[in-house]
Amino acid sequence: MILDKFPSVTEFYQTYWNQKPFVVRGGVDASIFQDLIDGNSLAALSLEEDVKSRIVFSSPEGDKWSCEHGPFDEDYFSTLDETHWNLLVQNVEQYHTDTAKLLQKFHFAPRWLMDDIMVGYSAEGGSVGPHTDSYHVFLVQGQGRRQWTIGREVLIKGDCIEGLELKVLKKHVDGESVEVAMGDVIYIPPNFAHEGITLEEAITFSIGFLGPQMSDLMIEYGHYLSEQSDGVNKRYSGEGMTAQSGAFIISTDDQSTIQNNLTNAIKSDDFATWLAQYFSTPTYDDVENIEARENQLSSSDLFEAIRNGQNLYKPEHIKLAITHSPDGGLNLAVYGEVIETLPVQDKLIHLLNDGKILNAQDIDALGGEGNLSNIVTFLYNRNVLFFEDEDLTTS
Repeated sequence: MILDKFPSVTEFYQTYWNQKPFVVRGGVDASIFQDLIDGNSLAALSLEEDVKSRIVFSSPEGDKWSCEHGPFDEDYFSTLDETHWNLLVQNVEQYHTDTAKLLQKFHFAPRWLMDDIMVGYSAEGGSVGPHTDSYHVFLVQGQGRRQWTIGREVLIKGDCIEGLELKVLKKHVDGESVEVAMGDVIYIPPNFAHEGITLEEAITFSIGFLGPQMSDLMIEYGHYLSEQSDGVNKRYSGEGMTAQSGAFIISTDDQSTIQNNLTNAIKSDDFATWLAQYFSTPTYDDVENIEARENQLSSSDLFEAIRNGQNLYKPEHIKLAITHSPDGGLNLAVYGEVIETLPVQDKLIHLLNDGKILNAQDIDALGGEGNLSNIVTFLYNRNVLFFEDEDLTTS
């Protein structure tokens, strides 16, 4: 289970993804943590009204848990004991964008499925108890040390303690134990029981990848179809009915017709467009769409800056979703909005997907300014692309 380095991308998906956990010693270089959020800033975030935060308390005996939800008052933290509590804050990459730099190490994972980076600050003895999650998670250890015990196989229906807001398993995890320090990374697939206990004051970064339920996909695609004016969202007209369709019986032929209509709607050209829109939509509530910059740049000014040596990049906290369209091109979506692109811009989309910068040398290689000006200017003026020396908080 303990590896010296991350597996290759092929090995990761063939051997580990959805199958078994692993631990990578020193998977993240210690130097990166100086840019990530610290305990004081995390506590400050938990005071904010729009930020989802909670503190989980555990007993020294490891048999009792309770939970308080934020926002917290600044004085609240001075009342806490020195041990056995854990502050958890959701979507930290959106509020502390430097923390999103951690995602560069996980580009091999399906970033379009990423839910958020949850950060936990834990006092000695802190634990949220033995539990399972329905999502994939990479646990990156920042400061301090923690002891983790990870189950050996999937636990589908574990018995949880009754009467608790938290889903804590009745029994401690029977599995392999490992102590982690700064830079160590644990991958845990869905439904593997795990339990962490803080050995010394610690910060843990949890990068979660959560897939939607099929019912959610069907509901959201239905909403999308209801807004379309083409023939995909046609009304069922009872085509092909026979005498077997009378009264209250839905014949097998009628069932097949309705099922085929639903299948055809999913197989329509609209599906790839919607899929990009759906998976680029933020999972947090306070950002619903792309906000335009206050100070817009014209294409000529923007490309003059690039030719003069300024480079553009997409910050890691901004989530893209890219799908293949039926015409052979690519659909690019961000913040739930599909951006119209041309086939000649596909190379630019691949560059964004790879997390690379856009510089003057790239312009010619990607088809020239004439092919790129509209989309690059649009992405810059909508706060998707930034200059490397630009302050993200003042855009």
